[in-house]
Amino acid sequence: MSDILIITVNYKGADATERFLKSASELDGWDEPHLIVVENGSQDGSAEKLQPLIGEFANVELLESEGNRGYFGAAQWALQQYLARAQKPDWVVICNNDIVFDDPQFLAKLRQRDTACAQVIAPAIIARPTGIDCNPFMRTRPSRFKLLRCQFWQSNYYLMWFKQWLSPYVRTARHRLNFWRPMSLAATRTDVYAPHGAFLIFSQSYFEAGGYIDDGFFLYAEEFSVAEICRQLQLRVVHDPGLQVWHNAHQVTGRMCNRTTFEYGRRGFNYALRKYFLEPKPVKSSPPPGNAAIAPADTSAQD
Repeated sequence: MSDILIITVNYKGADATERFLKSASELDGWDEPHLIVVENGSQDGSAEKLQPLIGEFANVELLESEGNRGYFGAAQWALQQYLARAQKPDWVVICNNDIVFDDPQFLAKLRQRDTACAQVIAPAIIARPTGIDCNPFMRTRPSRFKLLRCQFWQSNYYLMWFKQWLSPYVRTARHRLNFWRPMSLAATRTDVYAPHGAFLIFSQSYFEAGGYIDDGFFLYAEEFSVAEICRQLQLRVVHDPGLQVWHNAHQVTGRMCNRTTFEYGRRGFNYALRKYFLEPKPVKSSPPPGNAAIAPADTSAQD
């Protein structure tokens, strides 16, 4: 049994997945965790390109989905496949394939964390080319005004395009305004509302408390869903800068939204708004045959 399960999702990004696997294979203690690559219905030869590479590692497997299940849909499907034959691990990592590990001690550091102290860990996700930590995605729960502002940006394709064009400059400006923060404070583990969806670390205690992977949307609601499940179950989301990865963002979708990704984003936001904010209901999860409380998989389709 592996104490760490890592799930990454490939959709027409075999080159990014190859870089991800090569960086992971250089981690100390690499042969101990189990890693699943979900080939998410790319139909572009990704599976054939990845199979020889994955065959080099005894602890890596390729799961091929006939269709595109979306990001959390593919991750949830892979998690169910794993739990059907193995005990639940101490840690479950769900991440994009455009992640690169640069700290050889990442796995050792994760094993030092107490699974009972943090149900979800938001590591430092250093974005290229800005060099800024993407976490926390949100430090506090959004106010009604902030949700209305999000709705405004999501209401029109050109508004969202402009927002995405502007966002790197805004993040850089905010980062510079915080240059005065003591280094000791910046490296402190702190409780936050929402973790960034590019690299999520779930502890065993998250699932034991009733947490699950919400796959009722296609893309772009991961942060809200995890944050609200934790909020409703009174679980901790901890930003932990001591754990760090690099993020080569938008390798598949591109930095600027197109009509398709805009629609995914709009639907994801509306799903989260409807489910968690307008009519919030107690989180319920029905354990499937297996070892964790995980919601049944949806057939909805990661760009």
